[in-house]
Amino acid sequence: MPLPKNKTDALKNLLESYQKLNEEFENIPLKSSRIKGIQGNISACDLLAYQIGWGKLLLSWNEAEINGKNPEMPAKGYKWNQLGDLAKSFYEKYEKESVIKLRKELKSVIDKISKMIEEMNEDELFKIGQRKWAGEKWPVMKWVQVNTIAPYKAARTKVRRWKKENEL
Repeated sequence: MPLPKNKTDALKNLLESYQKLNEEFENIPLKSSRIKGIQGNISACDLLAYQIGWGKLLLSWNEAEINGKNPEMPAKGYKWNQLGDLAKSFYEKYEKESVIKLRKELKSVIDKISKMIEEMNEDELFKIGQRKWAGEKWPVMKWVQVNTIAPYKAARTKVRRWKKENEL
């Protein structure tokens, strides 16, 4: 998936991918939202928790650097080869939350990521080396894309398939 060309397109892509994903949860009955069965043997709520978790991590990396700290990546206590365990930690953190509350939380995360993008200039978003946490291979926008836009599209496909298989 190519990166957006500018900040306007970045925000448009983020909001569109979020809105399309969010719409998939509108007609899922509450009683079905915790049933595992989505690809990876997760529930609709787990899928939302995963998206929330990665969105919050993205925000935390940027915030840490702005505050003069070194972000722990991918997360405190986790290495890049432990992403399965990190995902489980997201599911556990939100296991008592309703799909309604999780949708609100994801909206809050999207609003904060949108604000982060709006506050950056084009160079900060699209040039490599503008944030230490983003490294020397990817611009910040690539990190935004792989932690929001792309996974939202993939998650939407998984939810749609699960809903069809379960006649929801």
